[in-house]
Amino acid sequence: MSRPARLRRLLPLALAPALAVAAAGQGVRELAFAWVQGDFRAPLTCLVESAPRQALRRVRIQPGPRQAARPTVRVTVFDLEAPAGTRCTSISGQAEPNVIGTLELVWDARTRPDTGEVDFRNTLRREGGFDFKIDAGRLRVGAVEAGKAGERVLDFAGGAARFEPVVPGSDAARRLTGFGGHRQLVLTIAAPDAPRLAFDLVELDPP
Repeated sequence: MSRPARLRRLLPLALAPALAVAAAGQGVRELAFAWVQGDFRAPLTCLVESAPRQALRRVRIQPGPRQAARPTVRVTVFDLEAPAGTRCTSISGQAEPNVIGTLELVWDARTRPDTGEVDFRNTLRREGGFDFKIDAGRLRVGAVEAGKAGERVLDFAGGAARFEPVVPGSDAARRLTGFGGHRQLVLTIAAPDAPRLAFDLVELDPP
């Protein structure tokens, strides 16, 4: 099945979190903000005392501060809190750094409250996800095994954050096979003077 066809099948589910606010006449910006919000986990495998263990990186996405000059959504990535010397990889085996910090995202594209739901559906179908500008934010990034000494503070302001739904049959879907039944997104963060970061996100039920 082609990617557009998979996205068409996913559209009703992808829009569901935003539909609750659509009746209030929200534009595509507000619907996209609502759609990406949640308390997510990014699955990892960490080698602790020579034994592989599953770990979960926490990524919380919530509304930005009300006093901000324009609407924002805030992405907070939490410390893995792994012991020094621990090596962590993605489910596919690629080395994963520790990432700690907060980013403020904004939407610069046109948004109209009278066509919000239609614009949301068309954008997701046409572009496969939503792109936000990183208005402000720094992240501490470093190899997990090096501990605090190996971390660098990187400025991501002016970069971009992209959210995509995990569609059936995709590489991300295969990586997240063990988390079926939960809402899943892929978050990619990029900035000119910083490494590209990507997280497979799963919104798990609260403990």
